[in-house]
Amino acid sequence: MAEGSETSGARDRVLEPRGRSAFAMRAGEVLRITDIEGQQVADLVCFNRHDLGEKLSVHVTMMDQGSIYMKKGRSLLSNHCNSLMTLVDDTCGVHDLLAGSCNEGSNFKRFGQHDTPNCRSNLEAALAPFGIPMTEIPYSFNVFMNVSMHPDGSIRTIEPVSKPGDYVDLRADMDLIVAISNCPSDQGPCNGYHLTEIGLVVRPGEAQ
Repeated sequence: MAEGSETSGARDRVLEPRGRSAFAMRAGEVLRITDIEGQQVADLVCFNRHDLGEKLSVHVTMMDQGSIYMKKGRSLLSNHCNSLMTLVDDTCGVHDLLAGSCNEGSNFKRFGQHDTPNCRSNLEAALAPFGIPMTEIPYSFNVFMNVSMHPDGSIRTIEPVSKPGDYVDLRADMDLIVAISNCPSDQGPCNGYHLTEIGLVVRPGEAQ
């Protein structure tokens, strides 16, 4: 599944640690994201392929479903409140809609280091062939990320619960551009302090 490629039939790719990819999907196709070794987060954003101004909105998604948790059967909605992708299968059950993507600024604030690999830069590089600048990249859906919330409203990133081989299946509900960052953060619990590979497979949807 080459970056910037058209899609046809079943394809697969393994994203190396700190890797990235962006690709087109047709309505009805299903993307499987597999945590190959466990405890590895993948940041995902998506856009209406025919109107790039319509894009993932995690805030619209949370308000529409009345929950901060993304569960099987629920959909990722756009800023126009249309369904972009539906979570049709999920063997993990714990993902994140709150945290957004790590970036240069947040990494410096937390760790005091400049020029660290980060998901925001990964997504920017992956989407560049599609003409999508960083300023248009929305907050991400963070597959396998584990963010705990406490009664006082405080939140904290903790180690993922995903096990080797856990996966999610996301059905494209319209023609899409999808970008994924294999999260490069290794200085906290986000990826269990160890970066590993993520598997991507796009396959045709079931006949209606």
